[in-house]
Amino acid sequence: MKGGAIICTALFVLAVLLSLVQMWFSIMETALFWKLLITLGAFFIVALGITLVCKEYLSEKELKKKGYLD
Repeated sequence: MKGGAIICTALFVLAVLLSLVQMWFSIMETALFWKLLITLGAFFIVALGITLVCKEYLSEKELKKKGYLD
């Protein structure tokens, strides 16, 4: 859970920094910039999805262990 939050935060910050650098300095072509930004967004969504699924699984496992779920 903690690892997923760190990864999602790092991807978000990287995307923001990439956008700011591109906006101010135009270090790469527009097509390449959008490809990188979309790729970072896709990785963010995948990491977030995996984190949420793992959290739900562990939460359900804990509830079953304590006898709240059958």
